Amino acid sequence: MKISLTTILLAVCIPLAGCAGSNAGAADGSLHKHTITVDERERFYLLYKPERVVGDVAPLILVFHGGGGTAKGISREVGRSLHKIADRDEFFVAYPDAVNKTWDFGAGEISESLDERIDDRAYFAALIDELTNTLPVDTDRIFATGISRGGQASYFVACVFPERIRAIAPVAMPMPKFMLDLCPYAPGTGVAIFNGTDDPLVPYDGGQIKVGRRERGEVLSTDDTVAFWLERNHCESTPTNEAAIDPTGRSMRVYRSAWEKCEYDPVLLYRIEGGGHTWPSGTQYLPRFVIGRVNRDIDAAVEIWSFFSRF
Repeated sequence: MKISLTTILLAVCIPLAGCAGSNAGAADGSLHKHTITVDERERFYLLYKPERVVGDVAPLILVFHGGGGTAKGISREVGRSLHKIADRDEFFVAYPDAVNKTWDFGAGEISESLDERIDDRAYFAALIDELTNTLPVDTDRIFATGISRGGQASYFVACVFPERIRAIAPVAMPMPKFMLDLCPYAPGTGVAIFNGTDDPLVPYDGGQIKVGRRERGEVLSTDDTVAFWLERNHCESTPTNEAAIDPTGRSMRVYRSAWEKCEYDPVLLYRIEGGGHTWPSGTQYLPRFVIGRVNRDIDAAVEIWSFFSRF
């Protein structure tokens, strides 16, 4: 029996999900489900609390799953490394969960095609309020990351809540073109971008996101995404430093460029040569011909916290 690519995507997991199902790993803190009511609808999220918080307040990282994914799935994929770091350096990790597994940003091709519209902007705002009101969160150190459409969610919260989000780290996602209209000028957001050059779903050099034969919206090129944030943060156009990361000596390599001479906040790019639509050092959650390869030269969770911890 011949099985189509679309069948694989729907039967296993839509690739824009970050939906690998490995265990979260040995950490000493706790991961629990919580509910919140937004627009008369019960929404839920997962919250990881470190084993202890010694200081008066602690940072918070929001981790967004991709389209077709869940909070549970991305917590397993990312939490294997991130929860251990959270225990060591004492910060909270929250995993929001989308209705029908798809974030609705109120604009863009995917949102406009949804049968049921959801105000996720209101959900994100209510969730941040909930977490800062019930936990000792350092409100000056709230960060966001996510893979694929979760990466889009990272850009989204930075654009619509620039006074609340200190820095973001989108993975496998350049800036969506429609989001330029949602991102008024408001400097002061650090950005670290992790994109694979061989991503078969989201083009590194810009254009239409494609899942099977379906187009899922246009993205800027990675270089144009960097340029957007350099201008926003008033950074010099020449990187402050550049480095090649290739500890294994294999065919893949990561080029890290940092723009740190900025009036506001730095911008980083991790150009993952040969990398696919994957979380660096994550799992190969679908076959390579569907999502490309996982890079293991870096652990995205480690690099992301290294960046966030600077703020």
